[in-house]
Amino acid sequence: MNGGQLSPVFSAELASNVYLVKDKFSRKGFTLKYKDCFDMEQSTMVSGNTGAFMVVKKPHIMAFMGVGKGEYEGQAFVAVKGTASLYDALTDLNVGVHLSHTGFHVHQGFYYAFDSILDELKTFIGGLEGVNVVHCIGHSLGGAIATLAADWIRFIASVPTVKLYTFGSPRVGLEGFSAKSTSRLLAKNIHRVYHRTDPVTMAPTWPYYHIPNNNLGCLIDSPVTAKPWEYHLMKHYINSAKKAGNWKAIENNRPKGHLDAAVERWLKSDGVLTLTVNTMDLLDAALLYVIKKVTNLAGISLITAASGTLTLLDRMAMFMAKAVKISSDLSLWVYRLVKKMASVVGVVVKEGVDLTVTFIRHVFIKLHLKLVDVIWRAGKEVD
Repeated sequence: MNGGQLSPVFSAELASNVYLVKDKFSRKGFTLKYKDCFDMEQSTMVSGNTGAFMVVKKPHIMAFMGVGKGEYEGQAFVAVKGTASLYDALTDLNVGVHLSHTGFHVHQGFYYAFDSILDELKTFIGGLEGVNVVHCIGHSLGGAIATLAADWIRFIASVPTVKLYTFGSPRVGLEGFSAKSTSRLLAKNIHRVYHRTDPVTMAPTWPYYHIPNNNLGCLIDSPVTAKPWEYHLMKHYINSAKKAGNWKAIENNRPKGHLDAAVERWLKSDGVLTLTVNTMDLLDAALLYVIKKVTNLAGISLITAASGTLTLLDRMAMFMAKAVKISSDLSLWVYRLVKKMASVVGVVVKEGVDLTVTFIRHVFIKLHLKLVDVIWRAGKEVD
């Protein structure tokens, strides 16, 4: 460990081993494994509720909160596991956004899951003495909750340094949350590790953003496999961490952002697309590019944090259909965007198609459902 920073292997193994804690018997095994790392008298397992908005799930062990000893003296740990029931919220089209406990819009399902362990987290953080750094760790949906925990701990400023380590985490909040939490925690203290072929990291789609912002995540190359969700599993993240050995080796593979000129060329190009992290990144960049073009040329805006009966996909479809009617130039860019999205789900969009709200929404829904199917399959193997 270097300067209070966990190694990739230690953080990945902790993110994996917290899954093993399901009852008092499995807790004993976890305790024995980490008896030299954590003061178990000052550590606790925390139960929480997960699931879709307003659906009360049976409480289960959701997180480990511990105080370090020996090599980890002066440090505290919050490790959160991803659970299958959280996928209800991630994949539900009707789940919207909610103001986080630090004042920015985040995914509603993640908000309520974090809120269900907040009282225990407050007690744990409030009882810390002589701790200079808190490590928040999580895999998959647990990474989303760990992100909210890290942001909240730093927000209350009770500990000088908070470090975040996530593996295969989805996007947590809108752009404001991403920017503020990145500046609050500092990008150097955020290690977002993801495999190129991990589907969970693609969701939720725009307007949600990862942290740290500005493409500072730690990308690890991974192959396309028969099971599209294979490289979401922690065993592969542990193996990748072992191969890399240190954070510098992982961070050397950080992706570059997409310039507008490159996005334009991609939108104009032809070719069959498949559902990959790179494709979804390009679609997100293309969607944002078209939205900015519509906003600048037509003066209409897309309200992403609105409440009501309309889902975000409804509002995006209405926004795009309205742009089509304003000018032929905007209509062409919307057509190119919809054509790219349709290509991912095997739908051919011919030039001259009537880009109505219904048709655009149909393409959006088809793309969402394809991503949902892969994520659900990943969730079944995680819990």
